Amino acid sequence: MDLLFRSAIETLGEFALFFWDAARASRRLFARFGLFLKQCEFIGVSSMGIITVAALFMGAVLGYQLYVSFHLFGAESLLGGTVGVSLFRELAPVMGAIMVAGRAGAAMAAELASMRVSEQIDALEVMAVDPMEFLVMPRIIAGTLMMPLLSVYFGVIGSLAGAGVATGIMGLDSSVFWEQYRRFVDSIDLIHCVTKGATFGLVLTWVACFCGFRARGGARSVGLATRTTVVATCLTILLFDYLLTSVLPFGFASLKI
Repeated sequence: MDLLFRSAIETLGEFALFFWDAARASRRLFARFGLFLKQCEFIGVSSMGIITVAALFMGAVLGYQLYVSFHLFGAESLLGGTVGVSLFRELAPVMGAIMVAGRAGAAMAAELASMRVSEQIDALEVMAVDPMEFLVMPRIIAGTLMMPLLSVYFGVIGSLAGAGVATGIMGLDSSVFWEQYRRFVDSIDLIHCVTKGATFGLVLTWVACFCGFRARGGARSVGLATRTTVVATCLTILLFDYLLTSVLPFGFASLKI
């Protein structure tokens, strides 16, 4: 038990030092601006397909399930606001980050682990190229900046899908849906979405790069780093989601029902 506790403390210490080294390397972002843009394309633009599909299904499920539940109480008119708030406050940043973690995070961990195993990272150090500046820093900053945009995009697509199911299939009047949507969804919800998106983007790239850098051994370590990245990222995202929900403003204070 003591050995397990000591190992966990050491891992957390390495995790913190790794982030500190990456933060120091961020001062030379403009020297690696091309790499930063490449990672923005990989994390952000290339993830729009999977984000779109996930948002469509998530919004459609919300529109159907919430209509069925609210219909039991005669509260179908509240569907629009509930769909919007649910998406922008929770589902868009959380589900979007998990989708990106499964696609981009796992790929980053596998790439860096392969470079570590094949001694390419050691070769960069021999050539006096800082691996943190060249490999890690562009990924972390790109993830932190692109994930909020993907989260908002997820919320928009999910809202349209929810409205389509609720009004086109379940028979809810579209003016009722969008009127309640407008009343309930406000700037506080966007603050939740953007703040959580940026935090989750930082977390998923940070964990992916850390797991890839720590890979040791042969091909098996590449698979281990990828698996650890996906599991650790999902759990950390859920942890930070709870913490951020606890401290961010709740809203609705000035809403007149």
